[in-house]
Amino acid sequence: MKTYAELVRSRLEDRHANIMGNLDDFTDGNLRFTVRIFGDCMDEEKRKELLGNYTEYWTESELRDFVKNFLPAYTEYAIAELLEKKKDGERFDPPCLTQEEYQEMAVREKWPKLAAGLEHVTPLQLRREIAKAGLLFRPYMLSDPGFNEGVLEFALYFDLLDRLAKLSPDELRKVAGDIAPMIDRAVSSGSAEACEADLKSIRERAARAAGILADPETFLGPEMERYPREAPPGWKVRELRNTLKTMTLKDLRLSALVHLDLLTTEETRAIVVPFISRFPSFFEIPSNGLREIILAIAEEVSDRAITFFIERYPVGRMAMTPAVSFLVWKLMPEEERLTRLREDNAKMDQAMMSRHLARYLLSGSTADLSDVGKQIALLTDERFTANHGLILKNAGSDQAGEGVRRLYDEVTVLSLRMAFRQGVEKEEMFFRIRERIAEATGIPAPGKLIEGGV
Repeated sequence: MKTYAELVRSRLEDRHANIMGNLDDFTDGNLRFTVRIFGDCMDEEKRKELLGNYTEYWTESELRDFVKNFLPAYTEYAIAELLEKKKDGERFDPPCLTQEEYQEMAVREKWPKLAAGLEHVTPLQLRREIAKAGLLFRPYMLSDPGFNEGVLEFALYFDLLDRLAKLSPDELRKVAGDIAPMIDRAVSSGSAEACEADLKSIRERAARAAGILADPETFLGPEMERYPREAPPGWKVRELRNTLKTMTLKDLRLSALVHLDLLTTEETRAIVVPFISRFPSFFEIPSNGLREIILAIAEEVSDRAITFFIERYPVGRMAMTPAVSFLVWKLMPEEERLTRLREDNAKMDQAMMSRHLARYLLSGSTADLSDVGKQIALLTDERFTANHGLILKNAGSDQAGEGVRRLYDEVTVLSLRMAFRQGVEKEEMFFRIRERIAEATGIPAPGKLIEGGV
């Protein structure tokens, strides 16, 4: 009869063969998640050795090539750890737990073992368990063995993990010692309501240890968001260069318009005019010329995108200035956020502001404002060209010539408040913003009845 270690070793080898056999079918997200799962089961030294210069911003083919080399080495490491931990028999308490066993064990089963053997748990493993405790959002998660892998889909887990690194081993043990009885109480709760309250206390204790004085649930972002959130230097331009090679002339023209939309008038003169002046008109620029223009813009303003004018409000990803850390932005008081937004505004000219305001007028919902495809489509919409021209003319015609800037500041204040509203209330505020822009510029928002039609 096979021993436990032999059975697990066989399972690890079968898993390795299965993944390697299906690796060509893995998507970008599958590949990154594979590395996250196994990366969460390695000690610091092995992570440095096996992950090296790995980044989630690699192309799918680069990720696949990495996993092909990484997985055999990881499997060898996992088997070696298994044999070492179980050499004296089948024991399932610290320090005899493998990192995969920590990952496979449900919270309600694992934490009593942690509490009883804190002195035998590595600082890295304590950070992992505390960070995961910070993501206990629902009672069922206490009993779900898949919870430990599920949290790896969220960048927030890695935020907490990184922020906990500043704590000493003694401090980590103290935090874990505080959380353990809270988890025991949550497991023993007599009602869902009582358990929810206990989980909230657990999350807040984990967050406080990470220097976050708020419930982590308020910071949860999208699944499989790349981490770290900021791409390595040069990554966007490299990706763009590869994409441009496959584009048709029509697509290149649209891409050029997208990039031109990211510039102030002065930036356009400095970056683009030297290229465009070589051709009779924009529509006579050949493919290679368009590629040159697009790359020239991207190299100068690689940290801008067409929807950042609205995305800056909820997450601090600025349109013109460097992004604010996601967690820092979420924890900022509103007045400080507004200060940063106004600093961002100061880098824009009134022509750019007029384009942003026109986007509000021609978007039917807050979802449309953040929809990259819909915002790109506006660039070829005659209403967009007409509207931002009229906004610049009508709102900027005051004596001081700062009318657009004042209106944009007003919209900035309202948009910041809108970003932290939910549901119907958020949409109602969006329509109030549109009405304010329409009123200030004399341009009826689409859907408003005017003489002769809509």
